[in-house]
Amino acid sequence: MKEILVFLLVMLFQPLSQAVETLEDLADPEQYEQDILKTIKKIQTQNFKQAIESTRNLLGQYPKSRLAQMIHADLMFAKVGPLNEVGFGISTNKAKYDFRHEIKQRWQHQNNTEHLTRIPENILFLANEQPFIIVVDQEKSRVYVFRNDKGTPVLEEDYYITIGLKGYGKQKRGDQKTPVGIYHVTETIDGNELPDLYGLGAFPISYPNVWDVRQKRTGDGIWIHGTPSYTYNRSPWASNGCIVVSNPDFIRIDKYIDPDIHTPVIVAQQINWLKLEEWQQKRQDMLNVLNGWIDDWKSNNHTVYRKHYSKKHYLANGRDFESWDIHNQRKNYDIKDIKVEYSDLNIFNYPGEENLVLMQFEQSYGSNKQDLESAKEVYWRKSDNRWEIVYEGERDLQQTGPQLVQN
Repeated sequence: MKEILVFLLVMLFQPLSQAVETLEDLADPEQYEQDILKTIKKIQTQNFKQAIESTRNLLGQYPKSRLAQMIHADLMFAKVGPLNEVGFGISTNKAKYDFRHEIKQRWQHQNNTEHLTRIPENILFLANEQPFIIVVDQEKSRVYVFRNDKGTPVLEEDYYITIGLKGYGKQKRGDQKTPVGIYHVTETIDGNELPDLYGLGAFPISYPNVWDVRQKRTGDGIWIHGTPSYTYNRSPWASNGCIVVSNPDFIRIDKYIDPDIHTPVIVAQQINWLKLEEWQQKRQDMLNVLNGWIDDWKSNNHTVYRKHYSKKHYLANGRDFESWDIHNQRKNYDIKDIKVEYSDLNIFNYPGEENLVLMQFEQSYGSNKQDLESAKEVYWRKSDNRWEIVYEGERDLQQTGPQLVQN
């Protein structure tokens, strides 16, 4: 009897036509998650009759939802015998784990409200010209969109995501891990230009960045992209390293991303959420660090200015601290009337690193010798209770092409 049920369920849930896929892509993904969780609650209370009705309604609206298909299959098995475990009818341990993992991630998000009242520690300052920022929490299988409200991040939306098959912390090409770091969107690729794997489209991001290169991390082709047409979404750990959203969520996130202004993407292992007062203090502390460095630069006192740079860990443009120090003294030997201003400032706590902060800004430099405008990025590391520069250079606002690569 169970073998017959399995055969019928497999036949019933074959992918439907493209017309149905289009309608499903336009459905409300937030309502989808709520309906899934309501069904789980009915199963928890052993209200199987209503749970079956709920899954039928789910499959009517979201016919490609594997999660709804598997829940419905479990409920069918419960009709002919005791349901001893979630995913009872699934033949492989991997598929069973994926099923449970997705339920757990969605359930925990529903019951954890930190993100509604607190601010990610990774965002300390946002440029006025940057209306939105994307923040990924890989451990929670979640991506958050924050709106820039006069410098304060305000949660706009959030979505369930898939990350690399082997998890997070990418180190080398082909390791099937999603990187941890701070990136920006480099362009938009329409789904019509891509294989079905990428769904409705893709947003390539700027991995590897200068810090990844410094850490000798390899690989490329890390994208935020949609889902293949045969399924509503993928399990939490399933990609080759990309960040994957459902096609309905891809439609939603598209309106917040603009490659022309380099929408920032913070990819964290896990977000640490701060209360407003704590966030404001950390923000002010880093503004003080930045302004202190600028003031000492403008003083043209090299002995004071060089103290902002790490003797042990500074490395940029092929120079360690000692060679930078010699070069800088020679370059500024007869410099006078130094003026330094910054604008379009971003300050980010770098994820996956202890006491590492990235500052990005437009720099305006002037002196008796030259005037210079440049896009700058500066990495600061805290050592012995003092913030020191470990990298300083021009910001690489790289563009990527729509070529397909191995992550």
